[in-house]
Amino acid sequence: MPAYLIVNYNVENPERYGEYSAAAGPIMKIGEIAQIVVFDPKTEKLEGTPGHQTIVMRFDSMEKAKEIYESGEYQKLIPIRQEATSSHFAVLVDGIS
Repeated sequence: MPAYLIVNYNVENPERYGEYSAAAGPIMKIGEIAQIVVFDPKTEKLEGTPGHQTIVMRFDSMEKAKEIYESGEYQKLIPIRQEATSSHFAVLVDGIS
């Protein structure tokens, strides 16, 4: 069953965020293991207080998503993303087969 990692935030420091983004793609294995299905830098707010940028990544399974997200390499990048953004959240959800 597929799994989706959904992240949302406001980019406050584009230069620092660029450093995160350049490193995150290869670590997350974008195009190999993870597929970006949504990248919206102008997310339309309907409810709550989400940030302006939303990214949704698809993985083949919850296990594969957790393996990548919890890897030591990616965990080292999280503070850089959090430093460069505000109003951030990340959730991992099961998809529908």
